[in-house]
Amino acid sequence: MKKLLFCATILASAFGLAFPQKSHSSQEPLVQFLKGDISEKTAAVKRAGENSSLAMTALEFVVENSEILKDDRDLAGLAVAATLSLPEAEYERAQKETIDILKGVFFAFDDDNVRVSVFDKMAAFYVKKNFEPCVEFINEFLSNATSSGNAAGESERKAVETLGRIGNGSSFTPLYSVLRLGIWPEVRPLAENSLAKIADKSLNEIIAEIEGADLDSLKTLFKIYQKNEISPSLRSELAENTLERSMIIMGNSQNSRDLASFQLECAKVLADNQWTRAAELGEKYFGAAKTSFERGFLDESQFANAIKCVERISSRKSVKIFTDYMTQMNKAQEEKEFPSKTVALAIIDALGSLGDKSAFDCLLYVTYLDYPEEVTSAARNALTRLKW
Repeated sequence: MKKLLFCATILASAFGLAFPQKSHSSQEPLVQFLKGDISEKTAAVKRAGENSSLAMTALEFVVENSEILKDDRDLAGLAVAATLSLPEAEYERAQKETIDILKGVFFAFDDDNVRVSVFDKMAAFYVKKNFEPCVEFINEFLSNATSSGNAAGESERKAVETLGRIGNGSSFTPLYSVLRLGIWPEVRPLAENSLAKIADKSLNEIIAEIEGADLDSLKTLFKIYQKNEISPSLRSELAENTLERSMIIMGNSQNSRDLASFQLECAKVLADNQWTRAAELGEKYFGAAKTSFERGFLDESQFANAIKCVERISSRKSVKIFTDYMTQMNKAQEEKEFPSKTVALAIIDALGSLGDKSAFDCLLYVTYLDYPEEVTSAARNALTRLKW
């Protein structure tokens, strides 16, 4: 009997050597996928890489079985591997079908890893070849998330970050909701950054928001759109609209030190970029700044800065308003009311810089009045800079 068993063992070994059995790991990825359990399917997808259609087969498998294996970690791992391996060729061949299967995977799981991988893949595909449903899908997800009242997870953070890369004009509303609703303070800096990155694509939406904004909202928007990522021209255009809206708020009897200081910030942006397109607005702003100064909402130094801003924005258009104001100060000085030296110097310097000869009379009269020597000296200097 022992002899018989020994012979059988020898024969079995010989048979095995003659016909070796392939393990799953040594098989072709598709065979390994079809025959393996979920872990082996995941390994097969990783082996196949991005040059194979196996990823699409795997995603279809995931969607078909997600109801039965709801939130199964192994299935989620397969979903992530297949999503990241999905080749561009598949997307280029059938954009709608590819995005639809990614949406199916996204909604099949609450797992952040799965959802983040879907957003990453959609963004990568969109960069290669724009397909607006990619952006629309993320816009809708973020819109629903901000209105849900739930805390932000990695999926929400990823949606905000992704829209900064591929967002369009319609992305403004869901991104701005993060700020407007005062939710997710930890996500707020990321939302501000994404809003700044898509500013050139959402100009109409931003301006529409500015047109109906209160002071707090204007300040929020202004902070976002004065970041370095934005071009000087776009920054100036938004500052112009913001300053104009702030003056409407001021006209509604809502003047305050806070508003006056904010208007000066807007004017500085326009001046720094020599935004002469806003020349008429600059003239109006001088009137607003003058009122704020007279009411004590701007100090002497701030009003002097406002004068310099108006000079750079309005250029020659500001000559008349400056000469008129210099004439008023001369009259006050004549009547011993002694206007601010700081403001007088700012007006005189502005008139000298502009060099318009129409300022001659008011500047000359300064030298005859009992101003401090520093003011009369500045007036004489300004007179030499006038162009005839």
